[in-house]
Amino acid sequence: MHTANRSRGWLFLGAAFSLSCGGTPFPRETTASNTRADDPWLEGPRCTADFRAETALKIETVEPGTGKVVGDGETVRVHYIAQLPGGSAIHDTREGGAPIEIVIGSTKIICGFERALLGMHAGERRRVTVPWRLAFGEEGRAPDVGPRTDLVFVIDLFLPAEPSDEHGNGPVRPPASRGGGGGVRGAGGH
Repeated sequence: MHTANRSRGWLFLGAAFSLSCGGTPFPRETTASNTRADDPWLEGPRCTADFRAETALKIETVEPGTGKVVGDGETVRVHYIAQLPGGSAIHDTREGGAPIEIVIGSTKIICGFERALLGMHAGERRRVTVPWRLAFGEEGRAPDVGPRTDLVFVIDLFLPAEPSDEHGNGPVRPPASRGGGGGVRGAGGH
């Protein structure tokens, strides 16, 4: 009898471990409550009607998001890693802590990065290859990006967190949507 209980205990422990390591993952964070000003590294030619229709981006979803789909005019917060096509990282915003805030369509950032954000779900991680024409163009961006250099961005997208009530008690929600919600990992947990 004692051996049977011990076997069930190990079975339960093994199942719990399996679920925590390979079972259903925690949902990805979809909002960020902190931010910092524009990232001057991304400054470059904004999208024009010609750029938007011209060159395709190569987009790969690394981890799906569960939040709202982002469109033109939205305010988003992002962490990203900029890489050269060979894989070497040249800029990583995670090192600065808080994500960067961008208003799609009005923040002066390179066109390819703006286009990479459109259609993302909050909480999504996406790898996007941006052709040189939609990145830093003919001139590049010395010293990191040579002329006519494609870029690869790994982007984590968040929406601004909902404002807290007047007492600082977390997000203000309409009464019908209060409650629920499981644990999520923080925006910095990559």
